[in-house]
Amino acid sequence: MEKIPKKFNLFGETYNVKYLVKIDKENSVGEYDPVKNTIKIKKGLLPEQEVQTFLHEIVHCILDNLGYKNLHEDEVFVDTFAKALHQVLKTMK
Repeated sequence: MEKIPKKFNLFGETYNVKYLVKIDKENSVGEYDPVKNTIKIKKGLLPEQEVQTFLHEIVHCILDNLGYKNLHEDEVFVDTFAKALHQVLKTMK
C-alpha cells in the first residue's frame, strides 16, 4: 500500500481518514468511529505503523458493517487479520 487515502468508499458509505495528535481511546494509535464514518490515526507514527493501523481500523469497519459484533470487538482477531492483509499488500509490489 503506497498511500493511505483521505477518504474511501465502503458498503455505499464514504469514510474520512483523519490524523490526530491524540486519539479518544486511551493508549490507542487508531480508532474507527461508525457514527461519524471516520477512521482516526495518531500523527507521528512510522509509515509501517500508519498503514497497519489504517488496515486494523478498516477491519473493524468491515466487521461492524457486516454485523459481526463479537469479531469486531475481538482486538486480537482484528489485529491478526490486519497484519495478514498488510503482509499481502507489501508482497504485491
